Amino acid sequence: MSVFGKKWIIKNSNTSLSTFQKILENRGIVDEDEKLEFHDPFLFSDMEKAVKRIFSAIEKKERIIVFGDYDVDGITGNLILYSTLKKMGAVVSYRLPNRLKDGYGLSDKFIDEFIEKDINLVITVDCGISCRPQVAKAKENNIDVIITDHHTIPKEAPDAIAIIHPKYDTLYPFKDLTGAGVALKMAQALLLRTESQESIEERLKSLVDLAALGTVADLGPIKGENKYIVREGLKSLTNTAWPGLKKILKLSSTKETDEIDGSTIGFKIAPRINAAGRIGDPYTAMSLLLQEDDGEKVEKFGNELESLNIKRQDMTKIAMEEAEQIFLKGGLENKILIIESQDWHVGILGLVAGRLVEKYARPVILMQDFGDLLVGSARSPEYFNIVEALTAFGHLLPSFGGHAQAGGFNVKKQDLKEFKEQLIKYANEKLKDNDLKPSLTIDCELNPDEISFEFIEKMNKLKPFGIENSRPVFIMQGLEPYFIDQVGREKDHLKFIVKTKNKDVDVIGFRMGEFMSDIRQHKKIDLVFTIEKNVWNDKAKIQFKAIDFRENK
Repeated sequence: MSVFGKKWIIKNSNTSLSTFQKILENRGIVDEDEKLEFHDPFLFSDMEKAVKRIFSAIEKKERIIVFGDYDVDGITGNLILYSTLKKMGAVVSYRLPNRLKDGYGLSDKFIDEFIEKDINLVITVDCGISCRPQVAKAKENNIDVIITDHHTIPKEAPDAIAIIHPKYDTLYPFKDLTGAGVALKMAQALLLRTESQESIEERLKSLVDLAALGTVADLGPIKGENKYIVREGLKSLTNTAWPGLKKILKLSSTKETDEIDGSTIGFKIAPRINAAGRIGDPYTAMSLLLQEDDGEKVEKFGNELESLNIKRQDMTKIAMEEAEQIFLKGGLENKILIIESQDWHVGILGLVAGRLVEKYARPVILMQDFGDLLVGSARSPEYFNIVEALTAFGHLLPSFGGHAQAGGFNVKKQDLKEFKEQLIKYANEKLKDNDLKPSLTIDCELNPDEISFEFIEKMNKLKPFGIENSRPVFIMQGLEPYFIDQVGREKDHLKFIVKTKNKDVDVIGFRMGEFMSDIRQHKKIDLVFTIEKNVWNDKAKIQFKAIDFRENK
């Protein structure tokens, strides 16, 4: 058993392939030098229609609203379209729903506001495809709606004047754009109609870092056009034109010399932007990102965002501890974990549920109890489609939606008991043949002869890493650990050296300090790790970053 109690799964043991060939095969990459580029945005069937309507609104000085979502994908997508339209002279404003007060999507409250304010055109970002009644109400009141979205398509799509959605559209070649990615395609289409090629490239360069944030934060697969967006976005992010983003990087202690990669977005930038939408006001994040000068407002909104993020971290830690205690007390005999509390903020439910899924390898549903109504967040492993499960009991839910591994819903208190009983029964049947043990997927065994800077450089050509293009994970067996020590201010990291066939290699195990006594008891270990070049004091060394280990037997 490994120190983290995980079942190790080696994906590729084909002895006829080199390590690098195994990595490519695991990711479905046929050509390591694959050409990545932007597709023509007018391959979207409705793009021409959408662009014509927008230019008509600009020409007639009609009032336009860009309506986004409260998460990173929705906020960055909103900013992409809002800033593009503003520079084109449009009479444009933006709206973002409040997670707690408004819930997800284009609600009647906003349509009523748009009617009152004589809005002529609404462009949704990262939402809208499930808002058929609201789009119909807008149409009845002479408000045109253009939908840009990427979420699950309902049986009946809204009667909008244009729908820009990669999965709804049969002609667009890449289906996995996120909300910010779709917004970028619309901005690209608008620019193609008005700007020179040089100007288009310059404008897209200033927008693609925003689209990269949305793509990574919304767990878009890093392949095809997404990979191009993230790769180019990371380049732009190193010298971003957005003062608000510079402030977030500074607050997250990201130095100018640090490499900015997907983990910088996932663990440093996105949580701070998301904190506003989770437990505060999404306009705080939007206002910070909108700033054009590095002045007092950048300091003000940046510090507000940092305070919200610290509060979010504390709330998440407390809720995680409480939920885990309740689950363990009740036992893990069911294949799904469902619980509610009045004390857990709806904005952190998804974070906690996700961590519990990772730890207990089964779907998790957490709900905040508001009295007559509960608001829930659901997360699940890849072998259980949580939206299908919610759909099966949709008659008990006033609203629900999401993706295969993440969903949200409302349920009335009077229906809660039946909902929980039916969902537990459903999950127990669906997962009856699964052992539900946490697992760790490993690319392949690493041949010690291949440990070199050249191998690392070749592997790094596959960057950026992320969903469906993860950083390669390796295993080596029978390694001898020595010079074992705890490091870090709190002694919470583990550092040691392993003897391989040809050389000794440094190993760092972040947040693994508690396992020092375990490793000292073993003469030889099996180690799961990633490999990287570590530069310290201008000296480069090969380093393994430990993920898990066990005694070699």
